[in-house]
Amino acid sequence: MKAPSLVSSIAALALATALASAPVFAQDAAAARALLEAAATAMGGRERLESLDNLVMTGFGQRYASNGNISTDPNSPPKWQAVAEAERYFDLRNERTLNRERASNMFPFAATFGMSWDARERLQTGVAMLDHPLPALLAALAPTTELGPVQIEDGMAVVAFTIADGTTLWIAIDPQTHLPYWTRWITGSATLGDVTNTAYFTGYLPFDGIWLPTGLMNKIDWRDQVTLMFQVDSYRLDVPDLPEFPAAAGGSEGGGGRSPQIASTKIADGVWDLRVANGGSGGAVIEFADHLVMFEPYGNEAQTMARIDAANRLVRGKQVTAVIVGHHHEDHAGGLRAAVARGLTIIAQRRTQPFFEEWVSRPAVRFPDELARHPRPMDFMPVDEHLVLEDSTQRLDIYHAVGDFHMSDGLIAYLPNEKILMEGDFTDETWAWNWWAGALRANVDLYGIAPELDIPVHGTPGTIEEKLARTAEQVEAAQRFCAENAARGAYPFGCPIRWSTTGPIAE
Repeated sequence: MKAPSLVSSIAALALATALASAPVFAQDAAAARALLEAAATAMGGRERLESLDNLVMTGFGQRYASNGNISTDPNSPPKWQAVAEAERYFDLRNERTLNRERASNMFPFAATFGMSWDARERLQTGVAMLDHPLPALLAALAPTTELGPVQIEDGMAVVAFTIADGTTLWIAIDPQTHLPYWTRWITGSATLGDVTNTAYFTGYLPFDGIWLPTGLMNKIDWRDQVTLMFQVDSYRLDVPDLPEFPAAAGGSEGGGGRSPQIASTKIADGVWDLRVANGGSGGAVIEFADHLVMFEPYGNEAQTMARIDAANRLVRGKQVTAVIVGHHHEDHAGGLRAAVARGLTIIAQRRTQPFFEEWVSRPAVRFPDELARHPRPMDFMPVDEHLVLEDSTQRLDIYHAVGDFHMSDGLIAYLPNEKILMEGDFTDETWAWNWWAGALRANVDLYGIAPELDIPVHGTPGTIEEKLARTAEQVEAAQRFCAENAARGAYPFGCPIRWSTTGPIAE
């Protein structure tokens, strides 16, 4: 770094001058601005930074697949997505970023898009583009930005700043180099409430007179989980012709807006299939003498509450009092916090209890959800190997799911009188491939059950024969996929496939 002692002197002098005889709120802003100005000087000079039209960054890395850990144990190995041919175009003048990359899961996935290296792109604006120090520092120094107090964290000077859209972020300045060390912001999550994200910047090198990081790593405040590891392999400044940026997406995503429409299908006396209409996911609702039980809090808050509300209209005087969680993945348990807020008993495999306690104990202040608005403790009913729910009208057997290498802490449910199985991620007729096809047979054999009908979370209800036939086709498709890739010297994760519908596949 050039002349660090000079930078230190400039920062100290600016800070001392600003603080002299100033009121407290002005001192906060002056101290913050002095630190930001020193950071701009260290990066190459504020005038030089603000003169840039654009920045292009390329590289490669890995992204955390948050919906994939096999078990709920904190030491369960994470699943990752490989990122290659990544290009990020920072249009600094128009405060937007175009992210282009090829990405493929580093684990077997049932849909082709998850194991494809097809190029993808997405537009980023606002907070989404401030996980890099250059746009973050420019945003902090913008005239429309409101600066907050300076705090010290792990020896770093941390400046709070609120951008024009009202979002507050934080930027940490290294006291030795005066370069930005991290930025931090808060997002909302269906499962984790308020999530604090921190993007770290390391390995600064000069590029055309501007110091930029060659290592980027993002973490969240849940289990100190790394969510992105990215290694930069080039920077280009003021590229003459940027690619065309897509238009910003309109409307809202996720659970906002109108309540999802729920399709209700009666399967048998006292058994219904309730799922999001037009091909969405869902599961069964089972009637007992004085209450209902639902399988899976799937999706998000809006979907889960819509299914609960639809179920509560099925039988006069009977309400859903419990929900069975098939397994802990974010899609299957995405509505868990909503179910707790509604006072439902959570029935899940015993090993998931500490994991779900973590979820429901997290605050949601910045992005309040149903549980934040109606807080209550989780009522948890554990399942070890086998749990029976039974009264004078119905019997429901709940078993610890085995043989599924997609998750280890899962459950299946079975109605012995109706011979109906309920499961999540065992079958789905829309999958291209099934990598864990032996799971259905493994549970039938272990528990001595004889299902005739299957109500899956994904797909549609159907006979066991139909499900097994389609699964066999998916196994054959996976074998072809693996063979075609092996013939050209490529070996995707999950290949060769190990399981058929009847058990292990011999080498």
